[in-house]
Amino acid sequence: MAGSSLSEVVLRGRKMLREGRERCRRQHDAGSRGTQVSTLVSDLYDDLVLEVWNQACADYFDSVTPAGVALVAHGGFGRRDLAPYSDADLMLIVRGRSTAVAEKLAQALTRDLVDIGLEVGFALRTPREACSLSWSDPVIFTSLTESRFLAGSLKVFKSFFQSLRHGAVRRGGRLVRDLTQARQEERNKWGETNYLLTPNVKKSRGGLRDIQMIRWIGFARYGEVDLERLLKLGTLTDEDYRMLRRAYDFLIRLRNELHFRENRAQDVLDRATQVVIAKAWGYKGREGVLPVEAFMQQYFDVTRDVRYAARFFADDNRSRPLIGQFIERIRARRIGTDVLMGPTHIWVEASKQDEFALSLPRILRFMSLANHHNRRIGHHTWQTIRKAMQERQPSRPDAESVGAFLSLLSRGGRLAPLLRRLHELRIIDQLIPDFKRTRGLLQFNAYHKYTVDAHCIRAVEVATDFADDPTAMGRRYRRLKDKTLLHLALLIHDIGKGYEEDHSIVGARIARKTGERLDLDASSIEILEWLVLKHLSVNTVAFRHDLNDPEIVISFAKEVGSIRRLELLIIHSVADLAAVGPDVLTDWKMKLIEDLYLRTRRYFETGDLDADQAELADEIRYQVRECLGDETTAATSLDLLRQIPLSMLRREKPEDLATQLIHVAAALDAGQRTLCFSHYDPIPSAMRFVVIFRQGDTRVGIFARLAGAFMSCGIDILRAEIVTLEDIVWDEFWVSDPDYPDQPPPERLDAVSERVKQLLDSPDSPLPPRKRKWSVGKKKDESETLNVLPTKVDLDNETLERFTILSLFAYDQTGLLYRVATALSELNLVLHFAKIDTHLDQVADVFYLTEADGRQVESKERQSQVRQAVLGVISPDDQD
Repeated sequence: MAGSSLSEVVLRGRKMLREGRERCRRQHDAGSRGTQVSTLVSDLYDDLVLEVWNQACADYFDSVTPAGVALVAHGGFGRRDLAPYSDADLMLIVRGRSTAVAEKLAQALTRDLVDIGLEVGFALRTPREACSLSWSDPVIFTSLTESRFLAGSLKVFKSFFQSLRHGAVRRGGRLVRDLTQARQEERNKWGETNYLLTPNVKKSRGGLRDIQMIRWIGFARYGEVDLERLLKLGTLTDEDYRMLRRAYDFLIRLRNELHFRENRAQDVLDRATQVVIAKAWGYKGREGVLPVEAFMQQYFDVTRDVRYAARFFADDNRSRPLIGQFIERIRARRIGTDVLMGPTHIWVEASKQDEFALSLPRILRFMSLANHHNRRIGHHTWQTIRKAMQERQPSRPDAESVGAFLSLLSRGGRLAPLLRRLHELRIIDQLIPDFKRTRGLLQFNAYHKYTVDAHCIRAVEVATDFADDPTAMGRRYRRLKDKTLLHLALLIHDIGKGYEEDHSIVGARIARKTGERLDLDASSIEILEWLVLKHLSVNTVAFRHDLNDPEIVISFAKEVGSIRRLELLIIHSVADLAAVGPDVLTDWKMKLIEDLYLRTRRYFETGDLDADQAELADEIRYQVRECLGDETTAATSLDLLRQIPLSMLRREKPEDLATQLIHVAAALDAGQRTLCFSHYDPIPSAMRFVVIFRQGDTRVGIFARLAGAFMSCGIDILRAEIVTLEDIVWDEFWVSDPDYPDQPPPERLDAVSERVKQLLDSPDSPLPPRKRKWSVGKKKDESETLNVLPTKVDLDNETLERFTILSLFAYDQTGLLYRVATALSELNLVLHFAKIDTHLDQVADVFYLTEADGRQVESKERQSQVRQAVLGVISPDDQD
């Protein structure tokens, strides 16, 4: 590099870093333990830092180490568990008289190490400043507990570190509380459960951060961070120590893998990478379990154990105020022979704990008591139970244990946290053996945030939260006198996932077997089986069908059978949907579910659905007519108003619908064929486009042209509702624009509207090409997604007499809706109604179709032709 302005030490350092990382990569690829590779990385960083340090001493101090200054590695660098692209945290500890010397060294270190290619965190502090900042900032404290001497004055370093250690132990109680609170805030950001489908291996619950928390709490309490020293001090059990060492090595190796694959710092384990790593590490699948699932199940097992050990270590070392402990004890009352209950906790007498923890029925009854009285289980009692259950050989529970488990399920309260504990101890597996298969089971879409087991328990938690909900859903939940079946159904509703057969059908069989195992009566078993079998039916009807069609509601009511079952199913559906992940249960979906509930209940109570609908429609039309006044296009407006179905009448305020009718009528009377207007809808945070088109003899391909117009503008259709009047198509689209994540400017909206009009007003003009990728403005490369589940296309002629219902489930793709619409148009099929719903990476769309002559799509050959055409434009290799 002749003529380079970089110094020799930087050039040498760059070569050392490049060659050193390559050595570490070879060591990792050869299958070395994660700790070995991290030690190699740390040695490399040490060499680079000392190379720059020595050069700086030579440049400024004639190669003499300056007095009064110590160079310290801290954080992960101090701990020596660096991943290949980790930051290097450095600090110069300096005595007051050596500040000028330290500043020269600091300038050289930061400049040259950054030029070499390291990400450096650097601080220059006196011992007093470093300690003082540690007491006020838990982030600084946790980093400095891992301090390691690198160069300079060992005496200065020892003086600083002794002050830090002694000061930490004196402030141990407060520091532990601060550490716990800071970690809680971090968990809130990265996930409260260790069963996230895309976890952060460092910061998510049960990750490396929880192992580090044990070290930091150990330093605050005992002045020690080393796990082996904490074991010798008796603060860690042998079992937890061995488990933490195994988990640490697994997680460090995984983090190294992520860094090497990305050639940068990367701690998030996304779906596609999970598949690649499972294959690279040689995981084998088994019946019903993919290799990636086997890999992730090990990850979840490891992080569950880490989370458990970290929580108990924190509980053991957290100082509860003495006055609080005294009040808890003094106000405790005895329940039975060996159980005590205070204002906030319930526990077993210390002398009886070992014997008590050996009895599964007693443990389950104790947990039922805790739930009934809404008390937390005392830490030491739970620790004893945990140890005993880990040593217990699994066996079929006796009748007493089953009864205690059902008693636990009968109430809300703290049911979900208690179920999580039972699951972690594998007690649920003994009561419901098929639940074992859900442990760490992946769900291959971005729609779900959690594994199957975590999602099911989260669904129970959502339901129990309804106890304090002032809405109608809360009132329905509180009306249930016995909540056992609801909670049990939610716990096992996805237990059939992972099999080739539909998970609702498999789950229903398992539900019956579970009911028999738990000795439920025949009626309860039948309801449990039905709830699991039909747990998706509310979503299917509410989100994919026209609820203003009496046939749809009556068919659903017949499937449900009674008001009691309706209320069970509605609560179950809402809890299930809310437990999928954040923002899945939108206001729009909740409104549709509530609408379905009210219509179905009204049918059960009156037996007359049509009359209520007609009466409501007439009332809304009267309100709209009042708003129309004496406008000059009254005849056209009233004719349109007569045709508008109840679904559209209920969608708008009467005054807003009247304004639209006046505008539309004026345009149609003036000879316009196409109207398109838009506004921002704050509820879904999306633009809403309303398209009105006088179709005349054009009955096929209108929706394809609309979808093509949006696609050609680079816009994603999130939701659509398609309604056909006598001669008018009145369609509404909720869309997102990747180029304008917030509200688009008026000129953008005008451009989209003009594109819509252009394609509709020129029916003979060619349609846009069927793009699979945007040339610009693309949100995400489809190659980054992980599509494992098959596409499904179903055709149904039974639900409605007039239409064939085509239901589509698929992973979202660029221009997917347009390609499907075009395929239907090319088959000369007429679209009468559609509901389009896209969430994250999956779509669930429904189309009401007929042949051009108005008949249903009848013959098997024709249905096969339609199905293959739709599948063909989605993905030729992804068909079901």
